[in-house]
Amino acid sequence: MNLNIQNKLALVTGAGQSIGREIAISLAKEGVKVILAGRTLEKLENVNKELEIPGYLYAADLMEENAVADMIKHIQSQYGQPDILVHNLGGSFGVPALASTAEWQKVWYFNVGIAHEINLAFIPSMIEKTWGRIVHLSTLSTKTYNGYAPYVSAKCAVDGYVKSVNREVSKHNVIVSAVAPGAIYTEGRHFSKLQRENPEAIQNYFKEHLPINRLGQASDIGPAVAYLCSDQASFLAGSIIGIDGGGM
Repeated sequence: MNLNIQNKLALVTGAGQSIGREIAISLAKEGVKVILAGRTLEKLENVNKELEIPGYLYAADLMEENAVADMIKHIQSQYGQPDILVHNLGGSFGVPALASTAEWQKVWYFNVGIAHEINLAFIPSMIEKTWGRIVHLSTLSTKTYNGYAPYVSAKCAVDGYVKSVNREVSKHNVIVSAVAPGAIYTEGRHFSKLQRENPEAIQNYFKEHLPINRLGQASDIGPAVAYLCSDQASFLAGSIIGIDGGGM
């Protein structure tokens, strides 16, 4: 299938590893020029070597003061206005439910605020061109409510953001959507440790929650995101696509 996104310019945040890496690879296979944004230049360089079309690299910690504004200025001055935005940043920082408001706000900014700042900068040019695709990363936890409360709440906000912002911009063929991964194998994270250290526990998890009987892989996410960035996804406006193996 021709996704008809050759020569488009995409920004992918968190592109240095795992899901972000696979998204960048999938987009480059479709002829997209990708701006790889992440904290570690070496990781971005490694990903760039895997792309069919080498991209641009931007290494920075977007949680630092003025970092998002600096990245936006750099992109606009050096590469122009992106046609595609993929917001792959997210995480809990291990912040528990009974943490301070400031700690909750930190988690919210990481999962929602950074993406909103980027969208504010680039959506106007998408509207002017009457073409744009914006994909956010949600999570299965917005249905199960498992996990750290600030993180789950922030991802629920992502879902609401996708649905409501899409109502404002989809009439201009600027399509906002999201994918919601389930249990994905990521080295060093909970499920990878469980699979290695306690095979019986992971089998019990499969039996109770994941009938497909395997963990997802980052490579399961990339092609779906590429599709959401395509012309063919225009009627998926506001959709939040679960990529979770049927897990609950």
